[in-house]
Amino acid sequence: MIKKFLALAATALFSLNASAGYIQYDFHTGSDGAGLSGYFIQHDTDQSIAYFDFWLLDPVRDYGQPFYPLGGEGEVLLTDATTHFLSDGPTNFTIADDFGADHFTNLSVSFARNAQGSFVYTAHYDADLFEQEPPMFYSGTLTGIATRGSVDPELAQYLDSMDGYEYGVPRIVPRYRPE
Repeated sequence: MIKKFLALAATALFSLNASAGYIQYDFHTGSDGAGLSGYFIQHDTDQSIAYFDFWLLDPVRDYGQPFYPLGGEGEVLLTDATTHFLSDGPTNFTIADDFGADHFTNLSVSFARNAQGSFVYTAHYDADLFEQEPPMFYSGTLTGIATRGSVDPELAQYLDSMDGYEYGVPRIVPRYRPE
């Protein structure tokens, strides 16, 4: 009887959803197409960010840029993390991107809850594009909504195999800051 119970418990443990342990937040642009589009994944235990893959889109300034973990010929680095939410909510973060000395971009994204209970983000960015002649400077503030998404089970397995973080994404446990 005990063996059957242990076997049943082990089966239940190994059949848990592969995305257990991770939360995905999907970015949605505004109706004008400006904002962030894509997603980021954070750990459900300490709210540290494990992976990110999104675009910054600013049609007013005719500027767009992808953000995903990158090392080698320049870096896209998560440099800071804070949160306004004690246990359930997206992590605020800052990313510095100096890809290949072609450009430098600093992006800060923060989250709040609106009256309807949705997560609203505000993204501030500054970008110096050195590959253009003359060099161009872009700066802006974009807003939109972030919703909880579904973590791809294969991506969750991959992150697990990488000790929980994509290569180049440092473990930064967010500091709590009240709104």
